[in-house]
Amino acid sequence: MRNKWLGLAVTLMISIIPSTRLNASAESSIRIAVAANFAPTLEALATTADQARLFQASSGATGALATQILYGAPFDVFLAADYDRPQFLTSRGISDQAPACYAQGQLRLVGADSLDRLQSGGRIAIANPDIAPYGRAAEEVLNRFESPMQRITGANALQAYQFYLTGGVEFALIPASLSLNDGLKVPPEWHAPIEQFALVVAAKDHPNYAPARQFLDWLLSDDVQDALLSQGYLECTP
Repeated sequence: MRNKWLGLAVTLMISIIPSTRLNASAESSIRIAVAANFAPTLEALATTADQARLFQASSGATGALATQILYGAPFDVFLAADYDRPQFLTSRGISDQAPACYAQGQLRLVGADSLDRLQSGGRIAIANPDIAPYGRAAEEVLNRFESPMQRITGANALQAYQFYLTGGVEFALIPASLSLNDGLKVPPEWHAPIEQFALVVAAKDHPNYAPARQFLDWLLSDDVQDALLSQGYLECTP
């Protein structure tokens, strides 16, 4: 299954469930900046619905996407992998709304038959902890055990997983959403919670503002939140 996510497209065909139909025209397709861990999940959610429309989605590390939005990248919705970056954008006047939690992430260790392997040698891939929340969590796990593993950092969580898939490293600490049927679950108490927040960043006078709000309502709906539990995520902490 190492080739499962190779070649993941950044333009995703998303289907919206009938209870939350979007009314925007094709000319105003919603532009989504999505954390790399959630990009395959966003694509998978399309299979649960019957109304297809095109969303232009760009995936990357949360920190890198936040910087792009801050400097004017034309996105309508920001699906981050933490709270701090959406809140920072709000504090800078990019949005007048409070960030909304849409998922809580988990880590998995792939390439090992025991979590004790973290205390031995080898090369392990993690996302860049400076810009990727999953990388920060992975670093906390490794530091917890003073792991002697050589850390190879990817620009984001998906790239870290690709290092493992292509044989560049023996191990990887990655989002559970990228490796549902492979690897070992990392106890959540080994790192700070990975709470993922969404933010509508389209201006209120932009044609995409209303459909962006509808998209967020859909993402937070009970049906979608239940579906996320089977995609490697936990419920948001109240």
